[in-house]
Amino acid sequence: MKISVTKKCEDFKTFRSEKVKSLFNPERGNEFKIECELPDADGDWSIGLVVGPSGTGKTSIAQQMFGGGAIYDPYEGWDHSKPIVDDINPDGSLDDVTSALSAVGLGDVPSWLRPFGALSNGQQFRAGLARSLFSESEAVIVDEFTSVVDRQVAKVGAGAFQKAWRARGRGKAVLVSCHYDVIDWLEPDWVFDLERKTLTKKRAAAGAAQSSILKSERWTGGYGSTLSRITI
Repeated sequence: MKISVTKKCEDFKTFRSEKVKSLFNPERGNEFKIECELPDADGDWSIGLVVGPSGTGKTSIAQQMFGGGAIYDPYEGWDHSKPIVDDINPDGSLDDVTSALSAVGLGDVPSWLRPFGALSNGQQFRAGLARSLFSESEAVIVDEFTSVVDRQVAKVGAGAFQKAWRARGRGKAVLVSCHYDVIDWLEPDWVFDLERKTLTKKRAAAGAAQSSILKSERWTGGYGSTLSRITI
């Protein structure tokens, strides 16, 4: 599917603005435009990753995939008067909640009895991922994925999340991150890299079962596709 994102602001004519223009000769500093090709939103995939440096349009691209859908924030919307075991999927069963917490790597039972604000950064990250598993939406977009946790927690959490999300058996998750170290752990079905300007898809090896380990090759190997145009 073709994605087109355009953002504009006033072309300021202040003294400092004009001075910057004359010194650095920026190209259309008041306009940001991206056009690219991504997998169809209703295609046969479960997890996608949009990765690249800050300010490259990752979040806007992910939103456009689902018609400007809302971003899921793992750190917002918690009731700080309740322990997370009561706050996650309050209308569901206790077994489902504890299974979700364990599935994303939050197996520390005492932490289940604390409100979200009393958890460590790593515990909050995992609790937020556990809550996302109960989303009623068929598409979940997680911005700044793993950005606020140390890199070892990020990698282990990414691996635990992808297993739990696939076990869910429905829905699509698009994760937005500036960190490349989670890719191998997340095992996404596709990776859209804004720094390298490539889309890398994964597919089963020839003759292998659909559930077997997937192989990924870059555009130079014939399976990816490049950005049709990127203008900043």
